[in-house]
Amino acid sequence: MADLLSVNGSARRSTYDTGISANTYGVGAEWAPAKLAKLRGSYQKATRAPNLVELFTAQGNNLFDMDSDPCAGATPSATLAQCQRTGVKADQYGKIQDSPAGQYNFLGGGNPNLKPENANSVTLGLVLTPSKDLSFNIDYFDIKIRDTIGGIPATTTLTKCLETGDPAFCSLIQRDRLGTLWLLDEGRIVATSQNVGSSRTSGFDLGVNHGLGLGANGSLNITAVGTLLRRLESEPIKGEGSFDCVGLYNGAGNCGTPNPKWRHRVRTTWMTPYNVDMSVTWRHFGGVKLDKTSTNPLLKGSFNAVDEKLAAQNYLDVAASWRATKQFTLIGGINNLLDKSPPITAQVGAGAGNGNTFPQVYDAFGRRVFITGTYKF
Repeated sequence: MADLLSVNGSARRSTYDTGISANTYGVGAEWAPAKLAKLRGSYQKATRAPNLVELFTAQGNNLFDMDSDPCAGATPSATLAQCQRTGVKADQYGKIQDSPAGQYNFLGGGNPNLKPENANSVTLGLVLTPSKDLSFNIDYFDIKIRDTIGGIPATTTLTKCLETGDPAFCSLIQRDRLGTLWLLDEGRIVATSQNVGSSRTSGFDLGVNHGLGLGANGSLNITAVGTLLRRLESEPIKGEGSFDCVGLYNGAGNCGTPNPKWRHRVRTTWMTPYNVDMSVTWRHFGGVKLDKTSTNPLLKGSFNAVDEKLAAQNYLDVAASWRATKQFTLIGGINNLLDKSPPITAQVGAGAGNGNTFPQVYDAFGRRVFITGTYKF
């Protein structure tokens, strides 16, 4: 009942100078009842320890905007009981001076008390090989990450403390001796990095590989790989709701860089009998919409029509290699042969790209010609 049966396992314990320790492990198996078909699967527990930036970025006060402090002014909009959750004393209620500029202090920077992020991943796959020159594969993946490292907006912290009294939020509010969040440096809301949420992604990876003999004319090889994204969920703050970013984008917003539901790459290579190989590659990225078009209340918002959608993108690349001698090979090609421009949007935030597109997803440079030679001694 087994042309192939393979099982593997691994484990690791990591200890860091910050006092953090973590255990990770994984198991996997492959079973081929016959050469025609093979099943494979794996389960892994993984961790990501906080990096130096997340741990040790210098802390300092910054400003955030808010219409008003619900606990300030002669007639606060929040009740005494609610304001006491944020550190207001009974004799201060109704006497706290509000910020005339609508700006308040928050403490930003690293957090040396961060815990590692934890992930569980599952993969299941099927490989079919009808012949030695033809194979198909489909693999399902499901990855869950907990205790993701991020920041809680200061306004969210204040609102949640007032509404729920949850110590997880209220402990981050530090009022000064005058009861304000702005007048003295010690009056602030802590908004350093925290282990605050979770995320999950799942989908299918598909592949086809086909070789075709052309007799005296060499051979042809066709390789296609694609990914169908089923889920890309984020829960920024545990218990506060989640949203799915499949088919959405928003630069520096909730859904970040474009997340097309489908993308693929198809490459055809002709291996000629003349020591020359030539290939053509088709790259495809499905269209995406701005996350503010979603009906999810955590994403829904106003937007400009010009940013509503980024159309599907297709790129054509060509390349060739010539083995002039056993030692010397000349390689050249053209990426983005048709010189297609990337989609433009006003939603790209700082650090996400060059201000109007997403070079980590789309081809931002237009047509690019390259040539290289290698010589083996």
